[in-house]
Amino acid sequence: MAFDSEELLLLAGRGSRNAMGELYRRHRPQVASFFAHMGMAAELVEDLTQEVFVRLWKGANRYRPSGKYMSYMFTVAANVWRDHRRRAKGRDFVKTSGDQIVSEVHAEPSSASASAEFRRDLYQALGNLTPAERMTFILSEISGLSYREIAGSMRCRVGTVGSRKTRAIAQLRKMLVKHAPEGYLKEAANDEVP
Repeated sequence: MAFDSEELLLLAGRGSRNAMGELYRRHRPQVASFFAHMGMAAELVEDLTQEVFVRLWKGANRYRPSGKYMSYMFTVAANVWRDHRRRAKGRDFVKTSGDQIVSEVHAEPSSASASAEFRRDLYQALGNLTPAERMTFILSEISGLSYREIAGSMRCRVGTVGSRKTRAIAQLRKMLVKHAPEGYLKEAANDEVP
């Protein structure tokens, strides 16, 4: 019988290593993609990804499903990113090319049909956003979280998520106008706050 991710984390909380292993297999690419998109140095992406799953394992016995598993997982990932950033004081962050990110993480963003040139430009442009704008854009457009889920992960208000995404889209639009697939930035900019 196939379990959903919430059930697997509950089983892991009761000591099931197999359940935790299945969560890791299912969601490792998404977490690694998140860290890569956040501009982490390539050698740290896997370390921080593993740290997320270690924290999920250690806290699994306290997990009570009150929302979607993905929202919970990305909250843990955002906390790992913040903790590392505080400790590292920015020295492990690099601007990477889109080709490096895709080859290192083995996970394509939701705009996978876009040209390679656009993907490369998108990753470079993401590196020019503030960390809060970049995280908001990544969690919304690449990870598919709702504004409410992002607000929970980032510890801010839903309206703040909308403002950050609007600013991110405006910045990205300026930087990517010549390579964006038809309607890509326009659609994302017209998202409404739920």
